Amino acid sequence: MEKDALCEAFMEQLWRMYKLEIMPYLGEFLVGETAALEYIAMHRGACTPSEISEAMRVSRARTANVLRSLREKGYVDMSTDEGDRRRVNVTATEAGVNCLERKHAFLAGYFGMYIEEIGEENAARMTELLKLTADCAPALMERLKDKSGQ
Repeated sequence: MEKDALCEAFMEQLWRMYKLEIMPYLGEFLVGETAALEYIAMHRGACTPSEISEAMRVSRARTANVLRSLREKGYVDMSTDEGDRRRVNVTATEAGVNCLERKHAFLAGYFGMYIEEIGEENAARMTELLKLTADCAPALMERLKDKSGQ
């Protein structure tokens, strides 16, 4: 297949994947409240709003809004650091962890069915291709920046 045709076919399949009904559930782990809660829970201790903002690549104002919502839902606790009164520590509550566990269980069930549908060998190949994609992404972005002069 020619490179242009391959690029077109690739974009078409990505678009089809984007429209899958499961994508909003997966997307939750990439942006917004669930992504922030996942980051906070992974720390197993306290993290700061600045760390969350940097990890999620969103503004501090957006992070503040997300944290306010998570706090109102009882999913995170926020407290002033006793050693540095300027620092705010954010931790996941038991309710927040339980919320994430339910979301993880839902996705695990979906992916279990997905593996049954496409077969373990294809799922393993897909996983390797996704890993390859993630591994080469930084180099591709550097090449793109070099090419565009940024």
